Amino acid sequence: MGTKGNELKKAQLGMAVGTARNKLQKKLMFMFAQKCGMDNCFQCGKKIESIDQLSIEHKIPWLHSDDPIGLFMDLDNIAFSHLSCNIAAGRNKPLPQCPSRGNYANGCRCEPCVELKRKTNRESNRRVRGSDPKNYRQP
Repeated sequence: MGTKGNELKKAQLGMAVGTARNKLQKKLMFMFAQKCGMDNCFQCGKKIESIDQLSIEHKIPWLHSDDPIGLFMDLDNIAFSHLSCNIAAGRNKPLPQCPSRGNYANGCRCEPCVELKRKTNRESNRRVRGSDPKNYRQP
């Protein structure tokens, strides 16, 4: 089934198949969280009463970490939270220790963060250009 099949599914479901699949997965996740007693908010500790309140929480932020893939995929780093608690916690999290590429991306311009950014750029340029000096621009 190509595009025609997807259009038929969309017409019957009233939404794109991917959207419908995501909604179904969230319903299943909420049901299993309730059955396992994991439906208390990681942030505030109160019961998550409806699927609309449910969000997946990374206990330790993965973004800008030393191992973003590992922290993102680590099931021991996952909890459930109220969506509002998760968003509020994300806004109040302190920046990681300097120097950090994440801090630089968020506007920190302390000397260690600036130097780390320069070093990262040089390493990236070396990987892209290789070791051939003809690939480098002269100042």
